[in-house]
Order: sequence, then structure tokens, then C-alpha cells
Amino acid sequence: MNAKPAVTPDGYCANTQPVPGTTKQVNGHALGPKFLKMHGRRYADCPCGRRPSLTDRGRLRRHKPPEK
Repeated sequence: MNAKPAVTPDGYCANTQPVPGTTKQVNGHALGPKFLKMHGRRYADCPCGRRPSLTDRGRLRRHKPPEK
């Protein structure tokens, strides 16, 4: 049943819409000063299995699918 994710010719995932209900915002203050650059970033699950960050418009950033 697991279909291979759509991949562009250069090896990047073609999915732009996150899985509904998986969007989370990271609190960088709780992680410490080393990870403060992550504060406020939103991450969501992709159907391919990765968890990339989101753009301002709520779409997944360009990413490569996981190696299986």
C-alpha cells in the first residue's frame, strides 16, 4: 500500500502540502541559546516521511525524501 513519494528529476520531494494536523511551532527558549535560531519556526510532517519547516504561506520547504 505504501506508494513511493513523487520525486522531481533532481531528487527532491514534489509534495508541497503538509499532512493536516501535524503543524507544530518550536519554542527555542526551552531548548537553550544554541537552538534559539529555531524559535518560532513551524514544522510539519510530509507524506514522504520527513518533517521539514514551513514557508510563510504554509507550504513545505524543498527537501529530499528519506533514504529507505
